[in-house]
Amino acid sequence: MTDDRLTAQDWVDAGLKALARSGFTALKADTLSKALGVSRGSFYWHFADVGTFHAAVLQHWREVAYDNVIQQIEGAAENRLAALLDRAFRADFRLERAIRSWATAETKAGAMVEAVDAKRLKYIRDLLVEAGLAPAQAAARARILYWAYLGHGLSANKPEPAEWRRIRDELIRLATA
Repeated sequence: MTDDRLTAQDWVDAGLKALARSGFTALKADTLSKALGVSRGSFYWHFADVGTFHAAVLQHWREVAYDNVIQQIEGAAENRLAALLDRAFRADFRLERAIRSWATAETKAGAMVEAVDAKRLKYIRDLLVEAGLAPAQAAARARILYWAYLGHGLSANKPEPAEWRRIRDELIRLATA
């Protein structure tokens, strides 16, 4: 790819891939320009500095990790809670782990993770309220489901599809009972 064909979005996409693969220390102009086979000048053509680039990466992660997911779930014909759990628990968790690691080291990343966590929790709570739970009960159970998601993402032991369906159904039963 040549410098004149790269867009800011190309850089952000490359940043998310590097983040998932190598962690937040890979989000540098030198590292990414080498990976893309272009000069650092291309990076600085699109971003005033690394901080501006980091903000764009975090914004795009929010879109990928929340906005796009919710848009897909809302369009699902099936049970939205089941669709959300299937999507979340079956996703590749590398980027989520990398973002959360970055959030422990940088305030702006931490603020973005907190904002996405709050939006995710509210969405799950709203689904549980729609299922008939009282708001306080729905909020507590949303948090439990979210903790299960985060714990699952950290585990190397992933269930087979048939086992996952049983686990998902049990999570839904526990959350909505």
